[in-house]
Amino acid sequence: MFSFFKKILSKPNFMRDTPKPNNVLLIETNGCHGEVIAAYIKYFQNLNINVYCLVNGRLANENPFCRLNNICKIYSATLKQLHKLLKIEYLRKYDHIFIMSSINYKGGENNVPDMFPDLQKHKSVYYIHHESQYISEFYSDTDTNRNIMLGKYDNCTYINPHLFGDYTIPEMQAPATFVCVGGITPERKNHKLLLNAIQQLHDEGHAFKVLVIGSGSLKNIPHSVQSHIELLGHLSYSDMYKYVESAHFFLPLLDPDNQEHEKYITIKVTGSAQLIYGFRKIPVIHSKFAKFYRFNNQNAILYNDLSDGMRNALKTTSDQYKKFIKELDITASEIETESAENLRRILDV
Repeated sequence: MFSFFKKILSKPNFMRDTPKPNNVLLIETNGCHGEVIAAYIKYFQNLNINVYCLVNGRLANENPFCRLNNICKIYSATLKQLHKLLKIEYLRKYDHIFIMSSINYKGGENNVPDMFPDLQKHKSVYYIHHESQYISEFYSDTDTNRNIMLGKYDNCTYINPHLFGDYTIPEMQAPATFVCVGGITPERKNHKLLLNAIQQLHDEGHAFKVLVIGSGSLKNIPHSVQSHIELLGHLSYSDMYKYVESAHFFLPLLDPDNQEHEKYITIKVTGSAQLIYGFRKIPVIHSKFAKFYRFNNQNAILYNDLSDGMRNALKTTSDQYKKFIKELDITASEIETESAENLRRILDV
C-alpha cells in the first residue's frame, strides 16, 4: 500500500511536470466527491491509461485514495490556485480531462467551464454531473458522450464509480452491525425513522449495533436507543471506509414519504449505493428505491417499514448472509463491467 500523503504534490509541480503519453487529468474543484475520483482512477488504470489528479486541498487532506494499491500522481491546490492552474498551457499536456463535479458549490451552484474558461479550449473534456438537471441547465449543448452520470438517466453516459480498493467481508455473527453514512439532515436521510426502529427492536430484546457516520447531530435520543448507537460524526475517508467494511448491513435511510428523497431516483444517485456496491454491504432499503439501484430480494433486504427490514436482517443466518453477498457481488460486477465498457466506448480505446 502506498503512502497517500507522500504522493500529494504542490502547485509548482503541476505547472512543470510532463505527464506520460496516453493520459487523463481528473479535476475536482470542490472539497467533496473523493470516493468518485478513487473509483475512476481504477477504471482508467484498467484501460492502461496514465492518470493524474488535480484536486481541492480540503479533499486531498481527507485521503479518499487510501485503499488504492497503484496510486497516481495527485496535485493539491486551493480554489484560488486552481484559477491559475487551469490554463490551456498546462491543460494541453493531457489527452483527456474529466471534470469530476460539473458544478462548483462555492457560493452557490457555479458552472465549472464558466469559472475556468480555458477548459473550453481543450479538445477532449468530459463532465460528471451529480444531478441530472445540471445537464439541461448548463450543458445542453454538450455531446451526450461527454455528459456523464453515476446513474442511468437520459441524455448522458452511465459510469458508476464504486471501486475503492481492497476490502474484507465480516463473518455473520451476533451482534449484527448496521451502518449509515451521510449528513444528518432530513433532506438526505430520515434518522427519526431509524431511532423509532431501534426503539422497537430494543423493546423486543434484540442485540445489535448501528454506526452513524456523518456531520450533524441526533438530539433527544432515549437512553435505551443510545446503547445501540455509535455516533462517529464526520470521518476521513480512510476511517469511514474502515467502519463501513466492518458492518454487515447498510441503511440508506431513504424515506418514501419525504418528497426531498424522490431526487435519489429521479435526478441523482445516493452515495450510499456506491459504498454498498464497493464494500458488498447488504442494503436494508425501502422497496420504493430498490429497483433503480438494481436491488431485489436476492441481493438486499427490502422493506415497507424500517423496523421490519432491520428485524429481518437480524434474523439472517450465516448461509443466507453468504447468498446475499454472492448475489450483491454479481450485481456490483455487472455494473462495473457496463461502466468500464461505456468509458472505453466514449474514449474510443
